[in-house]
Amino acid sequence: MVIKIEPGNISKSLNVNVVTEAPIIVTAKVAAGLSTRQKLFICTTVILLNFNVTLGSSLPSGAGPILNTHFGVTSEFQKPLPVAVFLVGYIFGPIIFAPLSESWGRRPVFLVSFAIYTAFTLGCALAPNWPVFLFFRFMLGCGAAAPQTVSGGLFCDIYPDLRPRGMAMTMLGLTSNVGPLVGPIISGFTSTRAWQWQFWCALILAAINWPMLLIMPETFAPALGARAIKNSSNERSRRLTACAKPVASRSLREWTGNLGRPVYILSEPLVFFTDLFILYQYVIYFLYFGAYPVIFRGTYSMSDGVSALMFIPTGIGAIFAIFIFVAWDRFHSKSMEKEKLWARREEYRRLPLACLGGPLFALSQFWLGWTARPSIHWVIPALSGIPLGIGIDLTFLALYNYLTDAYDIYSASALASSVFTRNILAAILLPLTTYPLYDNLGTDWACTLLGCLCLALTPIPFAFIRWGPAMRRRSSFCQKLARMKEDAPGDGSVIPL
Repeated sequence: MVIKIEPGNISKSLNVNVVTEAPIIVTAKVAAGLSTRQKLFICTTVILLNFNVTLGSSLPSGAGPILNTHFGVTSEFQKPLPVAVFLVGYIFGPIIFAPLSESWGRRPVFLVSFAIYTAFTLGCALAPNWPVFLFFRFMLGCGAAAPQTVSGGLFCDIYPDLRPRGMAMTMLGLTSNVGPLVGPIISGFTSTRAWQWQFWCALILAAINWPMLLIMPETFAPALGARAIKNSSNERSRRLTACAKPVASRSLREWTGNLGRPVYILSEPLVFFTDLFILYQYVIYFLYFGAYPVIFRGTYSMSDGVSALMFIPTGIGAIFAIFIFVAWDRFHSKSMEKEKLWARREEYRRLPLACLGGPLFALSQFWLGWTARPSIHWVIPALSGIPLGIGIDLTFLALYNYLTDAYDIYSASALASSVFTRNILAAILLPLTTYPLYDNLGTDWACTLLGCLCLALTPIPFAFIRWGPAMRRRSSFCQKLARMKEDAPGDGSVIPL
């Protein structure tokens, strides 16, 4: 069964014809034909959702001392666990939610995942002991995984044009990096006496998001088509349902296979090396939520709340990255209008930003490592967060957009594989390396080591620019998408059910 989007229908009344071997046609509206206002509402809902869950990832790090005192935690290896077990939840969430979003639709997945996130945020505030608290943090991570993995597919649903889709992914990437920076600031100032207040604040933010999520429409075309078939009450539609029964058993097998798609897609070079580059920056990014307290509380004797403010320059850098992204997007669009040959290559649409982001991220490591000392004012090492924020944001935005553009309707699985792999290593490395790394090597040499490793990975986006087209030609998923577009009549598109 396929959904054929009728060519030429671009208004909000755009229809999808669900066609089977039986001579029956059922229509359903597609998200690509929604009004601009409706699309902005959907984007705002999902981006705010992403901000809420990413904020929760680092929330306990700003109130570490009071949290550890309350639960009687003294081991240096256990102190990073509230963040680490959250990331473990990120491992399991994507491999479930991403394939389900490509089968059931986007909206049910968002509803279920955010319900899990909200329930276990409340559970963390009421946890009676340390093991229960850590289990609730794990479940919190499971529920928080959907926005980062499913949103790319949702943006593909509503924005066939790459430019507005890229801007939506840009804002999603901004909240992915700013959210974890805001978490420690909230907990550092609100949980000075009662550690639970950090979670009450998170619940207030979740409550703001819930009404928007409840009225957000479905965007996945196959789900809309299936709903149209189900709601049809005429006799011919009932015959269609009867004819579709043999397909249902096959689709069940396909659905089971879909759950393994994020792991299978990792074997593709584009996805593997993208994950490797993002993985390393991501691990360092979350490593800093344990390292910044060591550096600024220890070296400069700052309080919990004030040391959390040292994350602000990283947020400023992330905002600068948005302006850089928009400027490059406009420059590329003008080059396309002038029909410049280089601009026609897909790799030049996004990847030059990652070529800039990698060296800037490495620079931030050396900057922090060799300026964080009592003889140098704290402002100087704190400002290293600006190239850190620019570097990680440009890298995430460029590579995430590149994967989304290349894998289209399968982008949820491609992004899920990225979230899956990076959180496996982050969850393992954070408890084992944060304190030993900085205690044994010191801030200067620890940051130098991290910077050198980052420099070793910076050639990856340059390699994509050179060999990306060949990698896409050899990709089974990209080739499948190309065949589907070729089979589509006119300027339509075909989406497999």
